[in-house]
Amino acid sequence: MGEYGIFAAAVLLGAALVVIWNASRRIRPSRKLDSCYDLADGERYPHTWGFTDTRFEFDGPRTVRVTGNRYPLCGYTLPGFIPFAEEVLGQTFRPEDIVEPVPQQRAGEARRDEALETGLAAALSKPVSTDDDERLIHSHGQLSVDEIYRLLYLGTLDRVVDMVAYPTSEAEVRALVRVANEHGACLIPFGGGTNVSGALTCPVDEERVIISVDMRRMDRIIELDEENLMATVEAGISGKALERGLEARGYTSGHDPDSVELSTLGGWIATNASGMKKNRYGNIEEIVLEASLITPTGEVETHRATPRNSVGIPPRVFLFGSEGNLGIITKAVIKVHPLPAVRRYGSLVFPRMENGVRFLKELRGEGALPASIRLVNNTEFRFGQALKPAPGLLKRIESAVQKFVLLRLLRFKPLEIAACTVVMEGSVAEVSHQQQTISRLLRKHGGISGGASNGRRGYMLTFAIAYIRDFFNQFQLLGETFETSVPWDRIHDVCRGVEQELAAQCERHGIYGKPYLAYRVTQTYPTGVCIYFTMGFSGKGLDDAAAVYHKIEHHLRQVILDHGGSLSHHHGVGKIRHSFLPQVQSPNTANVMLGVKQALDPNNVFAGANGVYARKD
Repeated sequence: MGEYGIFAAAVLLGAALVVIWNASRRIRPSRKLDSCYDLADGERYPHTWGFTDTRFEFDGPRTVRVTGNRYPLCGYTLPGFIPFAEEVLGQTFRPEDIVEPVPQQRAGEARRDEALETGLAAALSKPVSTDDDERLIHSHGQLSVDEIYRLLYLGTLDRVVDMVAYPTSEAEVRALVRVANEHGACLIPFGGGTNVSGALTCPVDEERVIISVDMRRMDRIIELDEENLMATVEAGISGKALERGLEARGYTSGHDPDSVELSTLGGWIATNASGMKKNRYGNIEEIVLEASLITPTGEVETHRATPRNSVGIPPRVFLFGSEGNLGIITKAVIKVHPLPAVRRYGSLVFPRMENGVRFLKELRGEGALPASIRLVNNTEFRFGQALKPAPGLLKRIESAVQKFVLLRLLRFKPLEIAACTVVMEGSVAEVSHQQQTISRLLRKHGGISGGASNGRRGYMLTFAIAYIRDFFNQFQLLGETFETSVPWDRIHDVCRGVEQELAAQCERHGIYGKPYLAYRVTQTYPTGVCIYFTMGFSGKGLDDAAAVYHKIEHHLRQVILDHGGSLSHHHGVGKIRHSFLPQVQSPNTANVMLGVKQALDPNNVFAGANGVYARKD
C-alpha cells in the first residue's frame, strides 16, 4: 500500500470517527435548551457597544483575549486574530500603536425653559435629568463613524439633547407628549441605544429644547395569554429581559437580532427589525399583532388583538419603520411560542460561495427551513477561524484531519471556502426532517458537514463580534455594517459590485493598507435574500477620515441600488440613507407620509428628522 496510502487510510478512518462523533452529538435530543447569549444583566459602556465586563484586549505583543465570561470567546487567548487582521488589512496592529480617545466632550450648556420644566415635573414621577453624562449618552446610537468614532476620537457631537426624561407608564407618556406639545419642545424616543442609522443623532439646527425620552423603565410583560399564545408587553423591555421573562413561563418570542441583549421591543418596531430566527418566528411585523402609539393628536391603536382582520388600512402600519418621527410606541401585543422541544446546531462547508447560494435556494424550495441559516463568504469564514482559541492536543488532531480532508482529498481552495451556520428548533420530528433535508441537499451541492459544535459556536459568536469594532477603532480603523435585500439572481452582481467599487474608491482616496469587506446571507425569502456587509479601512493619513468614509460608503450604497438591491433590509433609513429615498419611492409616497405626519404631529414635536422627514440641506 505504501507509507502515504497507510497514512491516508489512517486519516480517513480518523475523519470518519470525528464525523460519527459529531453526528452522534447532533442527533441527541436536548434535555435543556441552552441560551444563545448570556441572560444575566450587566453594566453597559456609556458610549461604545455592550457590557463593561467584555472587551478585546492584548494579552501579548501578538495575541488578544476577550475579557469576562458572557460569550464563547471569553477568557481565551486568540492567537490567529492579529495575524488574520494584518493579512487582510495590510497593516500592523501592535499595543504601542493604540490611539487613546480624546478627552470626553462636555455636553455644553442645556437649553432651559422654566414653564416646560414645571410642566414636566408635574407629568413625571421621576425628575428629568440635565446631567452632562446622561445627556451625552442619549445623543447618539451605535453608528460607528459618525457617532462613536466621532465622539471618541474627534471629540465632538454637533448637537446634544438638553434633558432626559424617564417615563414609567403610559399615563406619564401621554402627559409628557402633551406638555412638550404645549411648550414647544422636541422629543426623541430612546430605547436600547443600538441604532445604526443615525436616527438618534440630534438635528443640528433644532433651536427648541430637545428631550430624549428613555423608555427603558417601561419594561413589563403586562399579560401572558397562554391559551391564545399572545403577550402584552411594554415597549421599553429589552430583548434579553423579554426572553428571560417568557422563558420562565415556557415561551419565547423567537425574535433574535444581533442586538437582542440591548435593543428594545419599541426599537424593533420603529426600525422594522429582523431577527436571525426569522424563518421560524417571522420578522417583527409578523410577530407584532397590535401596538400603541401616543402622538400629540391622540393614540393610534386598534382595540382587541385578533389573528387577522380586514377593517380598512391597519393603523399599525404607520408604526413599523416610523423611526421616532410620529410618536412614542408604548406597548405591543406580540405572538409567543412554546419553547421548542429541541434546539440543534450545525455547520456546513462549501467549496465556493456560489455552491452555498444554490443550496440555500433549493433548501428554501423544499420547505424544511431551519430557524436560522446564514451563509458567510470566504473572508468572514476565515475571520471566524481566526477567532478560535489556541487548541489543545485533541483539537489540533481534529483540525489537522479536517484540513486534510478539505484541502487534500476534497480539494477545496482555502481562499474560496464558504460556510453556513445552522440553528434548528422545533419538535424532534421537525428537526430530524430538517437535518435529513439539509444533509441530502448538502451532498448535492458539493458541501460537507462542519459539525454541531462549530455551528453552535458560530451562532453564539454573533453576539460578541460587535465589540471588535471598538478594538479596531483604537488603530484609526473605520468600519461599519450595512445590509440590503436582493432578488436571487442579483446576489453575486451586488456582492461583486460592492467589492469592485470599494477597491476603486480606496485607491482613489489613497487609503493606507487594504480595505476589509466581508458579507453573509442572513435571511432567505421565496424571492431573494438579505445580504449583510461588514466594511472597514484605515483612516491613517487622511485629512478628514470621517468625511472620506462617508463618501466611500455613499458610493457603495449607490452600487447596491444600481445592481437591484434595496436601500435597507432591517436597519432603517434614519439620517444616513434619506438622500436615496427618491430613487426607491415615488414623489406621492413622500406626500402621503408627510400628510400622516401633519395629522399626527402638526407641530413637529417628534423632530428627529429621520427618513422621509429628514431636513433638506
